Amino acid sequence: MSAATLGTNLLQEVKEEGLNELLHTLRSVYENQARQVHTGQANVDELLNAFASSNRYHIGHDFASASHNAIRRHPRPVLELIGATPCSGKTQLLYHLIGLSLLPSRYEDVSLGGNGTVVILLDLEIRFSLLRLEKVMVTHVQSQLDKRSETASRSSVESMVRTSLKHLHVFRPQTSLSLLATLSNLQNYLFNTVCHVSANRSVGSIILQNVDAFLWQDRLEDAEDQTHNTAAPQTGGLLPGRFRDLVAHVRRLQASLSCCVIATSSALSTTSYTRIDDQVVPVLRSHLPNSWRSFVTVRLIVQRDPVQKFPLGICAEAAAEAGQRREAVEKNVFSARLDWSESDIWREETRSVIKAMDDVGGFLFRITTSGVDLDVNIQA
Repeated sequence: MSAATLGTNLLQEVKEEGLNELLHTLRSVYENQARQVHTGQANVDELLNAFASSNRYHIGHDFASASHNAIRRHPRPVLELIGATPCSGKTQLLYHLIGLSLLPSRYEDVSLGGNGTVVILLDLEIRFSLLRLEKVMVTHVQSQLDKRSETASRSSVESMVRTSLKHLHVFRPQTSLSLLATLSNLQNYLFNTVCHVSANRSVGSIILQNVDAFLWQDRLEDAEDQTHNTAAPQTGGLLPGRFRDLVAHVRRLQASLSCCVIATSSALSTTSYTRIDDQVVPVLRSHLPNSWRSFVTVRLIVQRDPVQKFPLGICAEAAAEAGQRREAVEKNVFSARLDWSESDIWREETRSVIKAMDDVGGFLFRITTSGVDLDVNIQA
Protein backbone atom coordinates (compact mmCIF):
# COMPACT_ATOMS: atom_id res chain seq x y z
CA MET A 1 0.00 0.00 0.00
CA SER A 2 1.42 3.33 -1.04
CA ALA A 3 1.82 6.23 1.35
CA ALA A 4 -0.78 8.23 -0.58
CA THR A 5 -3.37 5.44 -0.26
CA LEU A 6 -2.65 4.99 3.43
CA GLY A 7 -3.02 8.72 4.00
CA THR A 8 -6.32 8.76 2.11
CA ASN A 9 -7.69 5.89 4.20
CA LEU A 10 -6.66 7.56 7.45
CA LEU A 11 -8.29 10.84 6.45
CA GLN A 12 -11.55 9.02 5.71
CA GLU A 13 -11.60 7.80 9.33
CA VAL A 14 -11.32 11.33 10.67
CA LYS A 15 -14.66 12.76 11.81
CA GLU A 16 -15.06 16.47 11.25
CA GLU A 17 -16.85 18.44 13.97
CA GLY A 18 -17.52 22.11 14.37
CA LEU A 19 -16.37 24.10 17.38
CA ASN A 20 -20.00 24.56 18.42
CA GLU A 21 -20.53 20.79 18.61
CA LEU A 22 -17.26 20.26 20.47
CA LEU A 23 -18.15 22.87 23.09
CA HIS A 24 -21.62 21.35 23.45
CA THR A 25 -20.09 17.90 24.07
CA LEU A 26 -17.66 19.26 26.64
CA ARG A 27 -20.46 21.15 28.38
CA SER A 28 -22.60 17.99 28.55
CA VAL A 29 -19.75 16.02 30.11
CA TYR A 30 -19.08 18.80 32.63
CA GLU A 31 -22.76 19.16 33.58
CA ASN A 32 -23.16 15.43 34.14
CA GLN A 33 -20.19 15.52 36.51
CA ALA A 34 -21.34 18.72 38.23
CA ARG A 35 -24.92 17.56 38.68
CA GLN A 36 -24.08 15.72 41.89
CA VAL A 37 -23.77 18.12 44.83
CA HIS A 38 -21.26 17.45 47.60
CA THR A 39 -21.33 19.64 50.67
CA GLY A 40 -19.76 16.95 52.84
CA GLN A 41 -22.94 16.42 54.86
CA ALA A 42 -24.79 13.35 53.59
CA ASN A 43 -28.29 14.43 54.69
CA VAL A 44 -28.01 17.80 52.96
CA ASP A 45 -26.41 16.29 49.85
CA GLU A 46 -29.23 13.76 49.52
CA LEU A 47 -31.82 16.53 49.52
CA LEU A 48 -29.97 18.82 47.12
CA ASN A 49 -29.25 15.98 44.72
CA ALA A 50 -32.90 14.92 44.77
CA PHE A 51 -33.80 18.31 43.30
CA ALA A 52 -30.74 18.62 41.06
CA SER A 53 -31.31 15.22 39.44
CA SER A 54 -34.98 15.93 38.75
CA ASN A 55 -34.10 18.34 35.91
CA ARG A 56 -36.69 20.75 37.25
CA TYR A 57 -35.16 23.73 35.43
CA HIS A 58 -35.66 24.83 31.86
CA ILE A 59 -32.83 23.76 29.55
CA GLY A 60 -31.79 26.42 27.05
CA HIS A 61 -30.29 25.73 23.64
CA ASP A 62 -29.43 29.20 22.37
CA PHE A 63 -25.62 29.36 22.32
CA ALA A 64 -25.72 33.01 21.29
CA SER A 65 -26.43 34.11 24.87
CA ALA A 66 -24.08 31.70 26.60
CA SER A 67 -23.85 33.36 29.99
CA HIS A 68 -27.61 33.64 30.36
CA ASN A 69 -28.24 30.08 29.22
CA ALA A 70 -25.51 28.70 31.45
CA ILE A 71 -27.57 29.93 34.37
CA ARG A 72 -30.80 28.47 33.03
CA ARG A 73 -29.29 25.20 31.83
CA HIS A 74 -27.76 23.91 35.03
CA PRO A 75 -27.92 26.28 38.00
CA ARG A 76 -26.15 25.25 41.17
CA PRO A 77 -28.40 24.61 44.18
CA VAL A 78 -29.50 27.24 46.67
CA LEU A 79 -30.06 26.09 50.25
CA GLU A 80 -31.94 28.23 52.78
CA LEU A 81 -31.90 27.46 56.50
CA ILE A 82 -34.92 29.05 58.19
CA GLY A 83 -34.85 29.49 61.94
CA ALA A 84 -38.37 28.64 63.03
CA THR A 85 -37.77 29.99 66.56
CA PRO A 86 -35.10 32.01 68.39
CA CYS A 87 -32.01 29.90 69.13
CA SER A 88 -33.17 27.44 66.47
CA GLY A 89 -29.70 26.05 65.74
CA LYS A 90 -29.49 27.28 62.14
CA THR A 91 -26.26 29.22 62.72
CA GLN A 92 -24.55 26.21 64.31
CA LEU A 93 -25.64 24.01 61.41
CA LEU A 94 -24.28 26.67 59.07
CA TYR A 95 -20.92 26.60 60.87
CA HIS A 96 -20.80 22.85 60.35
CA LEU A 97 -21.42 23.20 56.61
CA ILE A 98 -18.84 25.99 56.30
CA GLY A 99 -16.29 23.85 58.12
CA LEU A 100 -16.85 20.92 55.75
CA SER A 101 -16.40 23.19 52.76
CA LEU A 102 -13.10 24.56 54.09
CA LEU A 103 -11.53 21.38 55.49
CA PRO A 104 -9.44 19.10 53.26
CA SER A 105 -10.88 15.75 52.20
CA ARG A 106 -8.32 13.81 54.25
CA TYR A 107 -6.02 14.34 57.21
CA GLU A 108 -3.53 11.77 58.51
CA ASP A 109 -5.04 9.26 56.02
CA VAL A 110 -8.46 9.72 57.63
CA SER A 111 -11.42 10.94 55.60
CA LEU A 112 -12.85 14.23 56.92
CA GLY A 113 -15.58 14.63 54.30
CA GLY A 114 -14.22 18.07 53.48
CA ASN A 115 -14.07 19.78 50.11
CA GLY A 116 -10.98 21.99 50.49
CA THR A 117 -12.65 24.94 48.79
CA VAL A 118 -13.04 28.69 49.28
CA VAL A 119 -16.02 30.06 51.21
CA ILE A 120 -17.36 33.57 50.71
CA LEU A 121 -19.32 34.68 53.78
CA LEU A 122 -21.50 37.78 53.79
CA ASP A 123 -22.15 38.44 57.48
CA LEU A 124 -25.13 40.79 57.23
CA GLU A 125 -25.85 41.16 60.95
CA ILE A 126 -22.21 41.05 62.13
CA ARG A 127 -22.86 38.05 64.36
CA PHE A 128 -20.45 35.57 62.85
CA SER A 129 -18.07 34.00 65.38
CA LEU A 130 -14.73 32.84 63.98
CA LEU A 131 -13.81 31.27 67.34
CA ARG A 132 -16.94 29.14 67.34
CA LEU A 133 -16.34 28.03 63.75
CA GLU A 134 -12.78 27.03 64.63
CA LYS A 135 -14.03 25.01 67.61
CA VAL A 136 -16.65 23.25 65.47
CA MET A 137 -14.01 22.35 62.86
CA VAL A 138 -11.48 21.08 65.42
CA THR A 139 -14.15 18.94 67.11
CA HIS A 140 -15.19 17.47 63.76
CA VAL A 141 -11.61 16.52 62.88
CA GLN A 142 -11.03 14.98 66.31
CA SER A 143 -14.25 12.96 66.09
CA GLN A 144 -13.26 11.54 62.68
CA LEU A 145 -9.82 10.61 64.04
CA ASP A 146 -11.36 8.97 67.12
CA LYS A 147 -13.76 6.89 65.00
CA ARG A 148 -10.77 5.28 63.25
CA SER A 149 -8.63 5.05 66.39
CA GLU A 150 -6.13 7.49 64.93
CA THR A 151 -4.26 9.97 67.09
CA ALA A 152 -2.98 13.46 66.37
CA SER A 153 -1.83 16.20 68.67
CA ARG A 154 -4.29 18.97 69.43
CA SER A 155 -1.80 21.56 68.19
CA SER A 156 -1.38 19.86 64.81
CA VAL A 157 -5.16 19.65 64.31
CA GLU A 158 -5.59 23.30 65.26
CA SER A 159 -2.77 24.29 62.88
CA MET A 160 -4.45 22.45 60.00
CA VAL A 161 -7.81 24.07 60.82
CA ARG A 162 -6.29 27.55 60.91
CA THR A 163 -4.66 26.93 57.54
CA SER A 164 -8.09 26.01 56.17
CA LEU A 165 -9.61 29.14 57.70
CA LYS A 166 -7.32 31.29 55.54
CA HIS A 167 -9.66 30.45 52.68
CA LEU A 168 -12.71 31.91 54.42
CA HIS A 169 -13.39 35.44 53.15
CA VAL A 170 -15.78 37.47 55.29
CA PHE A 171 -17.56 40.62 54.08
CA ARG A 172 -19.82 42.76 56.25
CA PRO A 173 -22.00 45.12 54.17
CA GLN A 174 -24.34 47.17 56.34
CA THR A 175 -27.09 48.06 53.85
CA SER A 176 -28.78 46.26 50.99
CA LEU A 177 -27.09 48.64 48.52
CA SER A 178 -23.65 47.89 49.95
CA LEU A 179 -24.49 44.17 49.73
CA LEU A 180 -25.24 44.53 46.02
CA ALA A 181 -22.04 46.52 45.52
CA THR A 182 -20.02 43.83 47.32
CA LEU A 183 -21.48 41.09 45.13
CA SER A 184 -20.88 43.05 41.93
CA ASN A 185 -17.17 43.46 42.81
CA LEU A 186 -16.65 39.99 44.23
CA GLN A 187 -15.18 38.47 41.08
CA ASN A 188 -12.61 41.27 40.80
CA TYR A 189 -11.54 40.52 44.36
CA LEU A 190 -11.31 36.76 43.82
CA PHE A 191 -9.34 37.07 40.58
CA ASN A 192 -6.85 39.47 42.17
CA THR A 193 -4.26 37.02 43.49
CA VAL A 194 -2.46 39.76 45.40
CA CYS A 195 -5.40 40.19 47.80
CA HIS A 196 -5.56 36.65 49.17
CA VAL A 197 -3.99 33.16 49.21
CA SER A 198 -6.96 31.29 47.71
CA ALA A 199 -6.04 31.55 44.03
CA ASN A 200 -5.36 27.80 43.75
CA ARG A 201 -8.77 26.80 45.18
CA SER A 202 -12.22 26.78 43.66
CA VAL A 203 -15.12 28.56 45.36
CA GLY A 204 -17.29 26.02 47.13
CA SER A 205 -20.08 28.21 48.43
CA ILE A 206 -21.34 31.73 48.88
CA ILE A 207 -22.97 32.24 52.29
CA LEU A 208 -25.63 34.89 52.93
CA GLN A 209 -25.96 34.84 56.69
CA ASN A 210 -29.30 36.41 57.67
CA VAL A 211 -30.39 37.30 54.14
CA ASP A 212 -33.38 39.15 55.64
CA ALA A 213 -31.15 41.43 57.74
CA PHE A 214 -32.07 44.58 55.80
CA LEU A 215 -35.75 43.71 55.36
CA TRP A 216 -37.22 46.26 57.76
CA GLN A 217 -34.69 48.91 56.83
CA ASP A 218 -35.68 48.59 53.16
CA ARG A 219 -39.39 48.49 53.97
CA LEU A 220 -39.07 51.75 55.91
CA GLU A 221 -37.13 53.33 53.08
CA ASP A 222 -39.75 52.07 50.63
CA ALA A 223 -42.60 53.55 52.69
CA GLU A 224 -40.84 56.89 53.00
CA ASP A 225 -40.13 56.95 49.27
CA GLN A 226 -43.78 56.30 48.42
CA THR A 227 -44.90 58.98 50.88
CA HIS A 228 -42.69 61.65 49.32
CA ASN A 229 -43.27 60.56 45.71
CA THR A 230 -47.00 59.96 45.52
CA ALA A 231 -47.11 61.18 41.91
CA ALA A 232 -44.37 58.81 40.74
CA PRO A 233 -45.48 55.62 38.98
CA GLN A 234 -45.44 52.49 41.13
CA THR A 235 -42.91 49.88 39.98
CA GLY A 236 -43.55 47.16 42.56
CA GLY A 237 -41.71 48.74 45.45
CA LEU A 238 -38.11 49.15 46.53
CA LEU A 239 -37.89 45.91 48.54
CA PRO A 240 -38.90 43.47 45.76
CA GLY A 241 -36.62 45.34 43.36
CA ARG A 242 -33.59 44.97 45.60
CA PHE A 243 -34.25 41.27 46.10
CA ARG A 244 -34.52 40.86 42.33
CA ASP A 245 -31.15 42.58 42.01
CA LEU A 246 -29.75 40.34 44.75
CA VAL A 247 -30.91 37.20 42.94
CA ALA A 248 -29.51 38.49 39.63
CA HIS A 249 -26.09 39.17 41.16
CA VAL A 250 -25.92 35.78 42.86
CA ARG A 251 -27.06 33.97 39.70
CA ARG A 252 -24.23 35.56 37.74
CA LEU A 253 -21.71 34.56 40.40
CA GLN A 254 -23.01 31.00 40.38
CA ALA A 255 -22.67 30.81 36.60
CA SER A 256 -19.11 32.13 36.76
CA LEU A 257 -17.85 30.30 39.87
CA SER A 258 -20.05 27.16 39.70
CA CYS A 259 -20.68 27.20 43.44
CA CYS A 260 -23.54 26.58 45.84
CA VAL A 261 -25.36 29.30 47.74
CA ILE A 262 -26.39 28.85 51.37
CA ALA A 263 -28.54 31.45 53.11
CA THR A 264 -30.07 31.74 56.55
CA SER A 265 -33.18 33.65 57.60
CA SER A 266 -35.61 33.91 60.50
CA ALA A 267 -39.29 33.04 60.31
CA LEU A 268 -42.01 35.54 61.17
CA SER A 269 -44.69 32.87 61.46
CA THR A 270 -44.90 29.55 63.24
CA THR A 271 -44.41 26.15 61.67
CA SER A 272 -47.59 24.31 60.78
CA TYR A 273 -48.05 20.74 59.66
CA THR A 274 -50.12 19.28 56.88
CA ARG A 275 -50.82 15.83 55.51
CA ILE A 276 -49.66 15.03 51.99
CA ASP A 277 -50.22 11.52 50.68
CA ASP A 278 -50.62 10.06 54.19
CA GLN A 279 -47.47 11.76 55.45
CA VAL A 280 -47.33 14.65 57.91
CA VAL A 281 -44.91 17.30 56.68
CA PRO A 282 -43.93 20.79 57.97
CA VAL A 283 -44.97 24.00 56.23
CA LEU A 284 -43.55 27.46 56.91
CA ARG A 285 -44.55 30.38 54.71
CA SER A 286 -41.61 32.61 53.83
CA HIS A 287 -41.96 36.38 54.31
CA LEU A 288 -39.37 37.17 51.65
CA PRO A 289 -40.30 38.38 48.13
CA ASN A 290 -41.29 35.94 45.38
CA SER A 291 -38.04 36.50 43.48
CA TRP A 292 -36.08 35.05 46.39
CA ARG A 293 -38.51 32.21 47.14
CA SER A 294 -38.40 30.98 43.54
CA PHE A 295 -34.60 31.20 43.59
CA VAL A 296 -34.19 28.80 46.53
CA THR A 297 -33.81 25.12 45.66
CA VAL A 298 -34.20 23.56 49.12
CA ARG A 299 -35.59 25.25 52.22
CA LEU A 300 -34.92 23.59 55.59
CA ILE A 301 -36.88 24.49 58.72
CA VAL A 302 -34.45 24.40 61.65
CA GLN A 303 -35.67 24.30 65.24
CA ARG A 304 -35.08 22.71 68.60
CA ASP A 305 -36.72 19.33 68.64
CA PRO A 306 -39.81 19.74 70.87
CA VAL A 307 -40.39 17.61 73.95
CA GLN A 308 -44.01 16.52 74.36
CA LYS A 309 -45.85 17.97 77.32
CA PHE A 310 -47.16 15.70 80.09
CA PRO A 311 -50.80 14.70 79.70
CA LEU A 312 -53.10 16.23 82.29
CA GLY A 313 -54.00 14.20 85.36
CA ILE A 314 -51.33 11.52 85.06
CA CYS A 315 -49.02 12.48 87.91
CA ALA A 316 -47.63 9.00 88.57
CA GLU A 317 -46.75 8.47 84.94
CA ALA A 318 -45.25 11.96 84.77
CA ALA A 319 -43.02 11.24 87.74
CA ALA A 320 -41.87 7.99 86.16
CA GLU A 321 -40.94 9.73 82.90
CA ALA A 322 -39.32 12.77 84.50
CA GLY A 323 -35.82 11.33 84.26
CA GLN A 324 -36.20 10.35 80.61
CA ARG A 325 -37.58 13.76 79.71
CA ARG A 326 -34.76 15.55 81.50
CA GLU A 327 -32.25 13.40 79.62
CA ALA A 328 -33.93 14.26 76.29
CA VAL A 329 -33.76 17.99 77.01
CA GLU A 330 -30.12 17.79 78.06
CA LYS A 331 -29.21 16.16 74.74
CA ASN A 332 -29.89 19.45 72.94
CA VAL A 333 -31.43 17.78 69.94
CA PHE A 334 -32.39 19.98 66.99
CA SER A 335 -34.11 19.12 63.75
CA ALA A 336 -33.79 20.31 60.16
CA ARG A 337 -36.78 19.35 58.03
CA LEU A 338 -37.70 20.08 54.45
CA ASP A 339 -40.27 22.84 54.00
CA TRP A 340 -43.19 21.58 51.90
CA SER A 341 -44.93 24.95 51.47
CA GLU A 342 -44.15 25.04 47.74
CA SER A 343 -44.30 21.33 47.03
CA ASP A 344 -47.11 21.92 44.52
CA ILE A 345 -44.50 23.10 41.97
CA TRP A 346 -42.14 20.15 42.51
CA ARG A 347 -41.87 17.52 39.82
CA GLU A 348 -43.56 14.23 40.65
CA GLU A 349 -40.24 12.38 40.48
CA THR A 350 -38.82 14.77 43.07
CA ARG A 351 -41.77 14.21 45.40
CA SER A 352 -41.36 10.45 45.08
CA VAL A 353 -37.66 10.60 45.95
CA ILE A 354 -38.27 12.87 48.95
CA LYS A 355 -41.11 10.74 50.31
CA ALA A 356 -38.87 7.67 50.18
CA MET A 357 -36.25 9.36 52.42
CA ASP A 358 -36.03 8.89 56.16
CA ASP A 359 -38.20 11.43 58.00
CA VAL A 360 -39.43 12.74 54.61
CA GLY A 361 -36.29 14.75 53.92
CA GLY A 362 -35.31 15.70 57.47
CA PHE A 363 -32.59 14.92 59.99
CA LEU A 364 -31.61 15.54 63.60
CA PHE A 365 -28.43 17.04 65.02
CA ARG A 366 -27.05 17.89 68.43
CA ILE A 367 -25.31 21.09 69.49
CA THR A 368 -22.73 20.91 72.26
CA THR A 369 -20.27 23.37 73.75
CA SER A 370 -17.52 21.90 71.58
CA GLY A 371 -19.26 21.40 68.25
CA VAL A 372 -22.11 20.02 66.16
CA ASP A 373 -22.93 16.32 66.01
CA LEU A 374 -25.06 14.96 63.17
CA ASP A 375 -24.75 11.31 64.17
CA VAL A 376 -28.00 11.46 66.13
CA ASN A 377 -30.27 8.42 66.23
CA ILE A 378 -33.15 9.63 68.37
CA GLN A 379 -36.77 9.51 67.37
CA ALA A 380 -38.18 12.99 66.77
